[in-house]
Amino acid sequence: MEKKSQKPLRNTVSELLCVICTLFLLVSLFSFNALAEDSNDKISASLSSKLAETSATEKVPVIIMLPDQQISFTAAGKEKIESKQKDLITFLETEKSKNNVKDIKPMSIINAVAASVTPDVLASLTERSDVSTVELDAIYSIGQSETSSVETEASTAQESTAWGVDKIGAPAVWQQGITGKGITVAVVDTGVDATHPDLDDLDDNPSTTDPKVIGWVDYVNSESSPYDDHGHGTHVSGTISGTGANGIQTGVAPGTNLIVAKVFDASGSGYLSDCILGFEWAVTNNARIISFSGGSSVHSTAFADTINNVVAAGVIPVVAAGNSGPASSTINCPGDELNSCTVGATDSSDVIAYFSSRGPVTLDDQTYIKPDVSAPGVDVTSTLPGGGYADWSGTSMATPHVSGTAALILEENPTMKPAAVKEKLEDTSVDLGSSGKDNNYGSGRINAYDAVFGGMPVASFTAKPTSGKVPLTVAFTDTSTGTPTKWKWTFGDGKTSTAQNPKYKYSKIGNYTVTLTATNTAGSNTVTKTDYIVVVSKPTASFSASPTSGKATLTVKFTDKSSGNPTSYKWSFGDGAISREKNPTHQYSQAGNYKITLTVSNAAGSSTISKTNFIKVTTNTRPGIYAESQ
Repeated sequence: MEKKSQKPLRNTVSELLCVICTLFLLVSLFSFNALAEDSNDKISASLSSKLAETSATEKVPVIIMLPDQQISFTAAGKEKIESKQKDLITFLETEKSKNNVKDIKPMSIINAVAASVTPDVLASLTERSDVSTVELDAIYSIGQSETSSVETEASTAQESTAWGVDKIGAPAVWQQGITGKGITVAVVDTGVDATHPDLDDLDDNPSTTDPKVIGWVDYVNSESSPYDDHGHGTHVSGTISGTGANGIQTGVAPGTNLIVAKVFDASGSGYLSDCILGFEWAVTNNARIISFSGGSSVHSTAFADTINNVVAAGVIPVVAAGNSGPASSTINCPGDELNSCTVGATDSSDVIAYFSSRGPVTLDDQTYIKPDVSAPGVDVTSTLPGGGYADWSGTSMATPHVSGTAALILEENPTMKPAAVKEKLEDTSVDLGSSGKDNNYGSGRINAYDAVFGGMPVASFTAKPTSGKVPLTVAFTDTSTGTPTKWKWTFGDGKTSTAQNPKYKYSKIGNYTVTLTATNTAGSNTVTKTDYIVVVSKPTASFSASPTSGKATLTVKFTDKSSGNPTSYKWSFGDGAISREKNPTHQYSQAGNYKITLTVSNAAGSSTISKTNFIKVTTNTRPGIYAESQ
């Protein structure tokens, strides 16, 4: 009886345990699915989608946002943020010891912590009062639509200045002494080849120590020295700051310094958290501009907050629009953020590139136009690792043109705020496409000169002829840029003119310094050419020599004593030899009497003088006897 009664009991216990286990699994499964499908706004939509395909033991990369997002990014603010994050980080470290968490990364530019966590840990995070929202730490990239041509050797380059640099008018800014000196630009990208001749120093002088790349951090491989295992970051850096030392002037602002954060790997991809940390590092290291040629089609609240905090810290975020065109509403994040200076790509004919992402953008119940401006982004020549060049296309290539132009603006206007720089870039752009700002071109293709100087002209001129005999009539031609409306010429002899292209007669010989001041409503600019016009009379040839006689071998120093400002000389020494030096030295090795002839010339004409038997050379074998020169 006893045995019979125990058997059913054991069966009952076993069945009960099975039921309990089944219920436990069902509850666990329900809880996990509920987390994935939770409408709780603590979990972003992209993270919910990721959870639906994640196992219970897999660690998901996330960004955990804390409630206090109004703390300013200052030394005091950073200390406050660290205090706010302390309990959360302690929790994550404890779970890390249980192998439930890895890669904990605190952030200060936003009040957030990135980490890779299991679904169970994520469930616990959503229940914490010090967690506001959690979003997927998504993969960002440089854009797979970009194309590159065959690499270009410096020695065979067909252009001395990259077409995009010319197109936006950067050389006219350099002529005024503005090259981006003293401005630091952060390149948040795949890295940089800091040994490229165009990027290794500021003045291209190997005897000086003035590196161009003055800061480096590697969030991918933690290497201590700059490198670029993709090439994208080096290409971007060359368009911002290349000096042209190796053959092609690629840089819009060659006087700038660079700091570089590597956030993308050799394939051109990287975590959102590393991109945000790169922005944070750039601000901490005194960048005035951040050039970011990357993004994602999925909007990130964390990156949007980063952009706003970067701007609040006084730094300009210049961001690629993306390469998902020509469809509308394809602007990538963080270019979709209102405060980003978002850049589209144009070709050499000022036509929007087919791949350039278009607006509009709708975020937070607000719809607005993007991009903000456009810049050259098709077949752009710039630097590659190893000292070479290549033509690449993409909004990534357009973005550094704008970053370089922003640096030129800041050198001229060092206290200008980010919003004002962005406004200046837009207000001075060449309006393309539909009138006004539109969702293809933004406000238009940037104009570096107008952006820096506000439309003020750059004075320039030519003249023909620049030398000749008195009286000399010269035709001056105004070649100023920036659409001047008034001109003032000073011809160097006290006379002036207000004509745009005057003709002027010089009635006295002399060297004349000419000055032109060009003016429009934005201001005036002056150019001076010293001793530019040379007015001469026909010269009169004259010369002396020392010695004029002696024994062979005899060395004679000839001295020009011509009047009338000759510019060219021809000497005949009587022994078949000639010279075109002004004051030549000649050696006579044979005895004889030599006839010397000098012809001098200038723009007014020429004059010749000959002196027969002027040089007399004797020999020791027959003293007193001279052989006639032939």
